[in-house]
Amino acid sequence: MKTYSNIPIPDTLVWKGTQKFIAINHKENPVINDEDEGKRYEADFTIVDELTAESAINAFTRQSQDTELEKAVVYNFEVEGKPAIEVKTEYQTKVSTSIFKPLPDVGSLEKGQIYSYGNGAVMVVQDHERTTYAPELTPALFSFYRTVTEGMEWIVGEDIALDETRTYNGETYKCIQAHQSQQTWNPELTLGVLWSIVVTNDYENAPQWVSANWGQYVLGFIVKDSGKIWRVKGVTHTWIKPALTGNGAISWEYVQDVV
Repeated sequence: MKTYSNIPIPDTLVWKGTQKFIAINHKENPVINDEDEGKRYEADFTIVDELTAESAINAFTRQSQDTELEKAVVYNFEVEGKPAIEVKTEYQTKVSTSIFKPLPDVGSLEKGQIYSYGNGAVMVVQDHERTTYAPELTPALFSFYRTVTEGMEWIVGEDIALDETRTYNGETYKCIQAHQSQQTWNPELTLGVLWSIVVTNDYENAPQWVSANWGQYVLGFIVKDSGKIWRVKGVTHTWIKPALTGNGAISWEYVQDVV
């Protein structure tokens, strides 16, 4: 929706209660006719219930594809018996993150500002001076929204949904509990709590079994040892060397000889 003002329109401000106003496509009209009084500045705006890049993308998508719901959100109308802003609609085609200004290389950044970055967008979560460090390396300063996330490298400060995959230190992991990624919650440290390893049948590239890595060996995990390929069939004793009989057969099953 359009908004107008005689003073510059901020990128973000408090709307009603905890709701936030977000504006893009700012425009200054240097020459104003009498009938356009009050329209020196204009911008497109929408309302979100949380200040994140992802919420902003979804809200501007709603604005471009569902104008009636957008009006209901802005004016706090009820839809389906609840405030319109609580109606979460998943749109197949989302607006491009390029609707936001590119993240600058230098200058002062204010909390709540959103910029396009890489294949997505970042939101500033703390006032700071832009540095040479990439946002991925400064998670305390930015939150992320990436247009394409499936199978991408794990980063800090990103909302991760159930069953999404990320790569970390060369391994692919699947999310088993939705969360926002944090430095101390990387996939290796939260294996079995937030993440599981994606199991493949890539026998040729199967890793060597190592007793100390037992925590990584989830059901179906493939390893090689003693010239054979083994698959985890139970996670009780994966620190025990794979074998055809005895304790080594409790958690491991023979698949084939290494070719």
